[in-house]
Amino acid sequence: MPDTDVWATWLRTGRDGGSARMRAENLDRLAKLRDRILDRAGIRPGDTVLDVGAGQGLLGLGALDRAGEQGRVIFADISEPALDDCRAEVAGLGASNRATFVRASATDLSALASETVDVVVERAVLLFIEDRQRALDEYHRVLRPGGRLSLGEPINSWMGRDRPGYLWGYDVTEVIELERKLHDVDRAESTTSREDVLCGFDDRDLVAMTRAAGFLRIEAQTDMALAPPPVRDDLDVFLDTAPNPLAPTTRALMSAALNDDESDRFKRALDRAMRDGHGERRHAVTVLRAWR
Repeated sequence: MPDTDVWATWLRTGRDGGSARMRAENLDRLAKLRDRILDRAGIRPGDTVLDVGAGQGLLGLGALDRAGEQGRVIFADISEPALDDCRAEVAGLGASNRATFVRASATDLSALASETVDVVVERAVLLFIEDRQRALDEYHRVLRPGGRLSLGEPINSWMGRDRPGYLWGYDVTEVIELERKLHDVDRAESTTSREDVLCGFDDRDLVAMTRAAGFLRIEAQTDMALAPPPVRDDLDVFLDTAPNPLAPTTRALMSAALNDDESDRFKRALDRAMRDGHGERRHAVTVLRAWR
């Protein structure tokens, strides 16, 4: 069996289409959110930090420096290949003695004893989970009294809502009938209620669930923005990129939904929109911190 799964495959190549340039752009964008989450976590030297849904270690690697030589970071993820990527990065930093790697889902952190963690951090984890309340209950359980939770979650209920004639914010209304074919195939081939999970909550729900988990003090801030999508000249990279680990690439949708002539028409319209930066992209993220 290859050393990968849907999560690791997306992290390694799926979110950037194999493009080094897009990968660098994504990491630069994510670095800003990483710093906000870690700043709000108030990590102190000597703290034990749990990075839930660690992926390739965006938050956990940053937490290692903040926790210092006496601190420890626990990288937890459902994907063993992703944890392997974290192990390699940590080893490269010479910090393996200060890191632990646990294969676990956010809803079952039973590998960790109660009240053994000072800080829980996570980014874009709850949006992939049906039982978000159970995950937040687990975050609360593993935290020591006075421990902190700091997270950042995309709000897809606004950002990811279906808008006919738009693809990732690019305006392709001139071929809306083809865009609708892609949309319909995507919905039909989804084996789970993917859209219901990804779009099933907003910032008010996050606060309510965090309170229900037992956190007594909660602060949340939601940033929402509208802007033209970025100007791009790399259509093929875009076609091989997926918006999340559970979604197909645009190229795969085109192969399933369109004939050759339709594919050519759709690509020409999309390429024009990308080169002109024509459309409207939505961005929404909630950063939340809470104290046990």
